[in-house]
Amino acid sequence: MGRAIRLVGDVCILLIVINLLSGPRRFSELLEQLGHISSRTLTQRLRLLEELGFVERRAFLEIPPRVEYHLTPTGQEFGQVIAAIEEFARKNLADPLPPASCGTLCSAPSSDHSPVSRPVTASLCDESDALTEAGEEAEN
Repeated sequence: MGRAIRLVGDVCILLIVINLLSGPRRFSELLEQLGHISSRTLTQRLRLLEELGFVERRAFLEIPPRVEYHLTPTGQEFGQVIAAIEEFARKNLADPLPPASCGTLCSAPSSDHSPVSRPVTASLCDESDALTEAGEEAEN
């Protein structure tokens, strides 16, 4: 359960999966779609998702070389979990909390019903990195 909670709580992982739900993406496309995430952070998250069996990396023998990432059936299933969380939030968390009580992850309500209803910023992923590292240190 702890591993699942860490995945759901990692903003970068959620956004990678959300972006791959619509189909395979190249690294540069993901980097562009995710906003100001660092290439190092994206590489780390993609490797983790590969190790977990959520994402598959496909290399094509072309010139120039081409690599695409796509969701496996397990990754698609995780996408359903994200959709369920989104639906729960839409139904039960429509009113945003005051900024002082929720930190940087809150946003104003949006009429957009897509999984990502606001721009992604590096600060969200960096904040997620700090939380992940703190959790790992606490486990050790």
